[in-house]
Amino acid sequence: MKNMKGASHAVTGTAIGLGTAVLYDAAPAATGLLILLGSVSALAPDLDTNGRLSNRISLHRKWLWYTLASIGVLLGTYSLVMLQGVWMVAGIAVALSLIIAPRFLIKQRFMVMLSGGVLTGIGWFYSEDWLLYFGLFTIICSFLPHRGLTHTWIGLAVFAFIAWELEKSLMINGILTVCTLGYLSHILLDMKMLPFNKKGVKLLQPLMNKEF
Repeated sequence: MKNMKGASHAVTGTAIGLGTAVLYDAAPAATGLLILLGSVSALAPDLDTNGRLSNRISLHRKWLWYTLASIGVLLGTYSLVMLQGVWMVAGIAVALSLIIAPRFLIKQRFMVMLSGGVLTGIGWFYSEDWLLYFGLFTIICSFLPHRGLTHTWIGLAVFAFIAWELEKSLMINGILTVCTLGYLSHILLDMKMLPFNKKGVKLLQPLMNKEF
């Protein structure tokens, strides 16, 4: 095994969630939430890649491909039947572009960015600061290289802030703890000191470029 798998991160996060629930003597519903948050937080640093969490929170690009292709078919049919001359040619050209181009231009990172935009909008509409910030975090992650800033102290600090906002919103003790530890566990398990990791993380970026 060259690198820690997403499922292993999720299992670690689940264990952290359960441990946190025991530590805070959480009620059954809160226990379930803490376990879920532990698993999600342990996957969060990989929002910068085509990972398990990014695929779960975003629609697969194929759905957008199919939607645009369907619009293209309708537009092409309309152009052939209802339009003439240059307008028909232009309509067919646009239709073909909608059918063909998305497969080459729309990647999964774009879908992650789009999903982040939706989360940001929902958070803003319902005045849920944690969701707004998580949406912005997701958008930024979609532009970052794998094992970049999400795998540093900056990513950890930002995610902890989002968790703090969520804890304030839900008023459930342990959310900040489980999210911070879950996120941190991912970074630690990606370090090259572990034998199954060929590459490590630049934890102290941008202060230091050393790989741990």
